[in-house]
Amino acid sequence: MTSNDQSRIASFFSAISGWREAYEGAWLCYVGVRQDQGDLLLAAARLYLGLGPLQELRPSFKAHRIEAGIWPVPLDSHALGDIVESLASVEGLVIEGVGTLRLPSDERSGIYVAPPILLHPEGVSNGNRIAVLSIHGKSWTDLLPQPDSDWLLKGADVPYDSLGELTSEYSLGVIRESSSTFEVVAGTAIEVLASSAVNGTTAKLGLWLSKKLDRSQAKLGYRVLSGGKVERRGSVFGASMDWQSGELADTGIAMIEVPLGSIVHCVASYAGQAHHVQWRVDPSVYQNSRAAVLGHVDQGLRTMRSYLLPDLPPRGKAADDFEEAVGWLIWSLGFAPAAFGTNSKTRDAFDIVAVSPRGDCLVIECTLGLLRAESKLSKLVARAATLRETLATSNLKHLRVLPVIVTSMTAEQVKSDSDQAASMGVLVLTRENLEKSFEEILRAPNADDLFERALTRLAQSQTSNPQLS
Repeated sequence: MTSNDQSRIASFFSAISGWREAYEGAWLCYVGVRQDQGDLLLAAARLYLGLGPLQELRPSFKAHRIEAGIWPVPLDSHALGDIVESLASVEGLVIEGVGTLRLPSDERSGIYVAPPILLHPEGVSNGNRIAVLSIHGKSWTDLLPQPDSDWLLKGADVPYDSLGELTSEYSLGVIRESSSTFEVVAGTAIEVLASSAVNGTTAKLGLWLSKKLDRSQAKLGYRVLSGGKVERRGSVFGASMDWQSGELADTGIAMIEVPLGSIVHCVASYAGQAHHVQWRVDPSVYQNSRAAVLGHVDQGLRTMRSYLLPDLPPRGKAADDFEEAVGWLIWSLGFAPAAFGTNSKTRDAFDIVAVSPRGDCLVIECTLGLLRAESKLSKLVARAATLRETLATSNLKHLRVLPVIVTSMTAEQVKSDSDQAASMGVLVLTRENLEKSFEEILRAPNADDLFERALTRLAQSQTSNPQLS
């Protein structure tokens, strides 16, 4: 291991040092191939740093030489830094009862420690501070040739359909790169309390804080939005909150007065660092007139929610329901949508085209499954290109066209397709985005701002290469 590698490992642990003591639990998830000499060469491994012990330990898996497992790290006898440095070395990590785990390497392809990502894009998009350190070895494709490996997994006593399903089951996501990878994932140690709520003119807000951390270092920041403007900003410091002790964490509560119908933007911070961001509103009061109309037609937005977040696998006319609900959602966000996909005479043109007040266009493809199924990505890109040409012909070349694919599957389930979508200039919206959209529609709609944010998000997905799923 080079001095540069050691420096990057040290900088990762230094960056989380302010709340590192909160990580009372750690577990190593891995998938690899057992060698004749006994070593387990890793295709993927991930060390999670958590606030407590793992609640459910998945049993070890074997199919011929393919093995997967989860090792709860005994922190009383193993230092996290030593584990990371061992897996960053050619000697590997020795685990009692498992053997030596190593990243595959040779003279041409050594082990490489990437610069740590201290605000991982996938955490940021969900309002969380997640720090990730990635260490890469040589390609794992020779260890797990396809389709042979998938068929070995199908024939196991506990069968899996594919390597992707196995890695997902063992909390490793879907392997997208050919290089073997070991990651260290440090999640947030403080959060906005899930029960935080706005009721009329009172906001009852809270923090969830690891018992190992200092309450006086905790802070709940807030921005109160009303009528599309920020009416008030401030913070409630840990010392002035009402605290209750729990088994793993403490909860602090604060009450603030807000204008009727306000939206409260909450930020949980520790030692001056923001960790978790959430929005809270009074669900009975709308700032968005379009959302109020939807709420009048669909009490509690229950129908729209069931259509956007269907049980999988889908049944009946779930695809048409999903597409229809996406149209409702886009309309409630301030766009002017036109749905073509559910009509037999127009479905070959577009699913949905939505226009912002400035005239910029979203070309939306809806799917209940994978992004590349039925050539959906390539068709979407072609349809967006055709629309650009049509606008240019009408002397509207200044208007922008953004292709978007919306899926009811999770980001992890479509991870293998997401990179290709980004490379083709397509914004991907997953089940997690649809869930968060129910917060977005309660605010005063600003479709032009949403369009700009969508372009920024696409640019970020094109320039980053996230490993965390």
